[in-house]
Amino acid sequence: MECKIEVNHKTLKVQEGESLLSALRQHGFKIPTMCHMNRFSPTGACRLCVVEVEGKSDLITSCSFPVEAGMKVQTNSQRVIKARKSLVELLLSDHPDDCLYCQRNGHCELQWLAAEMNVKERKYFAGKQKDNPDYSSTSVARDPAKCVLCSRCVRICEEVQRVTAIDFISRGTRTKVNSAFHKGLNVSSCIHCGQCIQVCPTAALTDISHLEKVNAALGNKKKQVMFVISPAAIVSVTELIQSKSKNKVRARLTAALKRLGASKVFDSGTAADIHVMEEARQLAELIRSKDKKDLPLISSCCPSWIRYAEGFKPQLTQHIAKVKSPGHIAGSLIKLNYAREHDVAMEDIYTVSVTPCVAKKYEASWEENTHKGVSEVDAVLTVRELFLLLRSFGLNLEQIEEEEMDAPYNHSSAAAIKLGYSGGKAESVAQELFNIMGGSKKEAFRFMQPKSITSKRETKVKIGKTQVGFAWVSSIAEAEDYLNELGESKRDDIHYIEVMACLGGCAGGGGQPISRGFEQPKARKKISVEMEKKAAWQKASGNTMAADLFERFSFRQNEIWEDPF
Repeated sequence: MECKIEVNHKTLKVQEGESLLSALRQHGFKIPTMCHMNRFSPTGACRLCVVEVEGKSDLITSCSFPVEAGMKVQTNSQRVIKARKSLVELLLSDHPDDCLYCQRNGHCELQWLAAEMNVKERKYFAGKQKDNPDYSSTSVARDPAKCVLCSRCVRICEEVQRVTAIDFISRGTRTKVNSAFHKGLNVSSCIHCGQCIQVCPTAALTDISHLEKVNAALGNKKKQVMFVISPAAIVSVTELIQSKSKNKVRARLTAALKRLGASKVFDSGTAADIHVMEEARQLAELIRSKDKKDLPLISSCCPSWIRYAEGFKPQLTQHIAKVKSPGHIAGSLIKLNYAREHDVAMEDIYTVSVTPCVAKKYEASWEENTHKGVSEVDAVLTVRELFLLLRSFGLNLEQIEEEEMDAPYNHSSAAAIKLGYSGGKAESVAQELFNIMGGSKKEAFRFMQPKSITSKRETKVKIGKTQVGFAWVSSIAEAEDYLNELGESKRDDIHYIEVMACLGGCAGGGGQPISRGFEQPKARKKISVEMEKKAAWQKASGNTMAADLFERFSFRQNEIWEDPF
């Protein structure tokens, strides 16, 4: 119900019962917070969102206080400003003074707050935290000294990803965020999704950087450094470009990487098309078989989901498609097929995968992705690292010339681009399955997505007399709830499930530019849809290079690659 409140002597119309913070922000009032996240219940832990309410003796936290009709609020009284400034000064009292070379310098929320509160000197002094940084993981690094106990990483890990790899330990002034038994993240339940990095306000959580490895390879004259860029990464770069050069991002990015010293720049879209065709073929085999025990087939391109299934739901592993992820199909093609055709030793090729996924760093370390001591993917750069690399070489994508990607892996179908957001891969596999199972010529492929965002993300595709059910979920919480519901109801009308560990799919990946909001995946999906319209082919098998390689070689996971060529 709508009601009126007075804020800074101005009358506003708001919804009674909603949080005061939400109401104030909707009317343009900037209220600082450190612990608050949209879509999550408020905790009031950081106290930075305090405001003064007439009739209340104490300042109240606006994030956890409901709107009441007739209330009078002061958001910037001297008392409020002094309280907020003191809170920031206390946070700085034991924080490291390494801003000049901190990974989040310029993008640190604590740094922003200090500037906004006009903090010019250290007023409080406390002993620095003595916990050592944890670099044991292949993908996520922890620096407890920079933790401000905002709880955001703990909540995203527990409530969205449901792995609780990190949590609060001890009490009072000894409270810390740590993994179980004070062990490293490498032996924890971490699924390497990097969502904790996305929500961390400081540099307490960062990704394990591969920039130094890539720079060393670029400086090694014996190495041919070959970059493989995923369509999802191109979408993210496009989002950040401000000028009219948005339509030429692929060509500008290629030119920039060539200036760095890249030998070749490839598009992983061909590998993504192969991945889609292989999953569709496996799905067709299962549907046609008499034994339906391995249905539904679950997608295999997300390493965080694979890690979660192996650790928490091993009974589901038999349902996961036996096909390499697009990144490692691309690595295999370059190290084996391309190397042989161009008479280059595998050892002399250094493959760099550019992706919005932190977990790809973890995937690159898998034993099955290394053959005869040679890794399919030598280094993984997130979108964040890609921009750091370009800046370190003084390259500006908006001012650089254009250069086409290198053949033969230089094209993506619309199906490959769809892999960048939740639901897109399910549609790509459905379209390829329709092609494989031979729907009648009179039938047209239809993949109807629910109009309501609250609806179950399911659809049915009619292929001849067969109705094939497809579903898609993003985040482990969504996947777990859906799979449990499917098992309890004993439904058998869903044949394929696309699972992405990050909200919104790769569009909300842990390697994307840091963002506290949840709206960016929607914006990136819109860019993807625009890119799909300009693709040369709409379905995966339309990519002639991908179709040829798919027929010649096997890309199933765990198969032995002694000498497939």
